[in-house]
Amino acid sequence: MKAFMTILDQQVCLKYNFFYTLQTHHNYWYILLLTAVLDYVTTLQFMIHGSIAMEANLVVRHLAYEFGIFSGVMVGKSLQIFAVMGFCSLSKELSRPVLSLIILVNCLAIYLNTSLVWG
Repeated sequence: MKAFMTILDQQVCLKYNFFYTLQTHHNYWYILLLTAVLDYVTTLQFMIHGSIAMEANLVVRHLAYEFGIFSGVMVGKSLQIFAVMGFCSLSKELSRPVLSLIILVNCLAIYLNTSLVWG
């Protein structure tokens, strides 16, 4: 049984698109996971040395208030990874731009977190 979704009268095979993306853009996935971990660590440092209220991402801020700094930021990063997986499953042609965009966003967040803590 294949996982199909119909979008605008087009059959989209979610599982095939996701595994295709993993196979063809595996370096992007490694870089995404690396930047996600670095963003997690720098966000923790930022929140520990500053405060949760200074966090610009409203979702992460809310999760940090509700679940604590460590768990809230981890849930926020997990949601980001699952969102990337979902977008890559919808379109294999747009998987590289989506991965690149999220990597860029993570790099920007790492820069801002480190510049605010150590800068």
